[in-house]
Amino acid sequence: MTFAYNQQQWNALGQLDPFWAMTGISGWELADFFQTGRHQIAQLHEEMQRLGYPRRFQRVLDFGCGIGRVAPALCEHFAEYIGLDVAESLICKARELHRDLANAQFLVNTTSWLELPDNSIDLIFSFGVFQHIPDRQAILNLLSEFARVLAPGGLIFTNVCHHIHWLYRLQLRRRAYTILKRLGFPDHALYYRLKLYPQSVHAIPLRLWYGHLQTLPLQVRVMRPQSALDAPHQLWEYALTK
Repeated sequence: MTFAYNQQQWNALGQLDPFWAMTGISGWELADFFQTGRHQIAQLHEEMQRLGYPRRFQRVLDFGCGIGRVAPALCEHFAEYIGLDVAESLICKARELHRDLANAQFLVNTTSWLELPDNSIDLIFSFGVFQHIPDRQAILNLLSEFARVLAPGGLIFTNVCHHIHWLYRLQLRRRAYTILKRLGFPDHALYYRLKLYPQSVHAIPLRLWYGHLQTLPLQVRVMRPQSALDAPHQLWEYALTK
């Protein structure tokens, strides 16, 4: 499975049901949808105050921004917001929803390299993103890029899936979606009538992630399990500083 296929998945989801793509729930009222982002950023702000990072609040990068669920909340804390996502369909929707956010820009990013200057970002927020990237090397490249663009005194807040229970690795709905799409079934029928979807979930082993992390000019401030021990997907949260 390639990075390009990942882009195809999220473009399809952005066209079918972007709200479900972001939360796993359809039929949101816009105010309620963005309130989930405000709640998450409020929790993040408490974490930032506890850590004392970032030192500045000039520029924030929301990597894997989707349709900008947390954009309004982050724009209240930072002078400039940059949202990047692999799917053009999601970025187009984000621009439509947030055309009144003067300090925000939404851009398509289709590689594991970031077209941003060194030491230019004060906060990098990327939650629920790495688990949907099938290429482990792309994940490690992105982590290196995060370290490169992060400003001294900056903070990276992210989460990573380190293990998936064997039964959930089958991802039968995603496999069925892929096969039927290749046979000519339209996306709309697969999603709405057959309840199938193209979203895939992947894990990167803790040893591989942490081993690469140790080669970067980053310090681990928070490293903690986010999921219950019996959860099918084992997610960990990280707060990293430079």
